[in-house]
Amino acid sequence: MPATKKKERKRGGRWYEKYLPFIARSREKQIQWLIGAFRKRTLSRQEITPYVKLLLEEDDPEGLLLLREYLAGLDVAFLLELLRAADIYDTIKLLRLLPEVSIDEAIIALCKEPPPYEPAPEQVVDQVFQAVHDAKTGLLQEAGGKLLHSREAPAHFAGLYVRFLEILKDQELLSTLYPKARN
Repeated sequence: MPATKKKERKRGGRWYEKYLPFIARSREKQIQWLIGAFRKRTLSRQEITPYVKLLLEEDDPEGLLLLREYLAGLDVAFLLELLRAADIYDTIKLLRLLPEVSIDEAIIALCKEPPPYEPAPEQVVDQVFQAVHDAKTGLLQEAGGKLLHSREAPAHFAGLYVRFLEILKDQELLSTLYPKARN
């Protein structure tokens, strides 16, 4: 075996493992790579965003269950960084995968803004609100109330938040009037 190949193995593997971290790696290895990228701070959040998208691209129910198990065992600080790096669409997926969403995670999600090219930004923001609402009872109201009184709230937040709360009240009223129509 040539000496260069031996040196390559000693230094940490093959070139594609270094430059294409999500190619031919398991879900667990992908998460470990992301943890290392956040710790080393070699990539900005915007540079990590495509890797988060690749991590969450799994459509297979078994793969999503496995990913949920991996996320459950991770450090809270890593999950916060993962949410910060995710775009608004992946934030919705992440909130549904996290076993327990904290108020800090909910606030990060609620601060996400839809991209300027999005044809229906209100619907995307509504999906974020719904994911936070579904994560834990009262979490949307707690995080939304906290965000309303802070300077972190994006410009679109107040109006869309109040509108979404009205939608939730309407849904609750309709479900009490027509309990069989709920499903």
